Amino acid sequence: MRRSARLATKPMAASAQISSVSVSAADKSGKITKTKSKSKTKINSKAKPKLVDIPDSIATEIPMPLTIVSVPRPEINTNLPIGTQQALDQAVAYLKATDPKLGKFIDTVSEPCSLSLSRDRKGHSGYVSLSQSIIYQQLAGKAAAAILLRFLKRYGQLKDASKAAMLEQDDASLVYDDFVFPSPDRVVALDVNEMREVGLGQRKAEYLKEVAKRFSDGVLSDQKLAEMTDEEVSRSLVSIRGVGQWTADMFLMFHLKRPDVLPTLDLAVRKAMCHHFGVRFSKNTPTHEEMVEMSRHWVPYRSVATWYMWRLMGTMTQKN
Repeated sequence: MRRSARLATKPMAASAQISSVSVSAADKSGKITKTKSKSKTKINSKAKPKLVDIPDSIATEIPMPLTIVSVPRPEINTNLPIGTQQALDQAVAYLKATDPKLGKFIDTVSEPCSLSLSRDRKGHSGYVSLSQSIIYQQLAGKAAAAILLRFLKRYGQLKDASKAAMLEQDDASLVYDDFVFPSPDRVVALDVNEMREVGLGQRKAEYLKEVAKRFSDGVLSDQKLAEMTDEEVSRSLVSIRGVGQWTADMFLMFHLKRPDVLPTLDLAVRKAMCHHFGVRFSKNTPTHEEMVEMSRHWVPYRSVATWYMWRLMGTMTQKN
């Protein structure tokens, strides 16, 4: 019989009647035979409790004491505009209170938390942000920035018309901020082979046209995206060819400024969370479900916690 738990038996009163329970070793069916003793046995009431094994079927029916550690959660002002510094400060204070270990690490980070990307600009539409994310997919930052600039020089519009001559001369002083990203209608009409001349791969060129078509047709818009839940945004974006869950998560975090996003497919986040929570990292662990469970006390600020996991991963890399 497999044993799963051990219980302490309390000393019985003196002169108590004892019933013994025996199991036949030859009886593999698990039947229990009770044999009542005819004699009374005196038991020392001061005897120490004995440990006896009990089977799973019985153990599961016995209420076991649970120790629940509750962490006080600070009150949250839900009226703070998402993405503002005040909202971020509130998120940081919340995380420090609910995860003291993370709080100690936060105190060592000199850089203030910011859910913004260097290429993002105030007023950028969801279309521009998503298109740029596709250009940056699986590329080093500098290489992606160079391709993006070439794309803008060829298909974008100069903000200052007086710099047209500089554009014709391919003046190196022209930068990203000198251009307006081409409209969805413009990109939909582009030739894929021509787009490849600025450094885009065949598939990326096709993906950009797919994104542009969704916004051109009105299937997606900034208003529609703003009104969607996180799950609805994810479903809408991953239905576009070339947009995966990781890209959708980044869009939620950095463009829509959603505060409670956990990118479970991000390798750096997975490694950092394993380090933080003392969990073994492997190709298959932690799973999505395990990461969600580990991060439950970060809710509703898992986006901010993720930002600090990236910083933690940076310190881990430096040490190695």
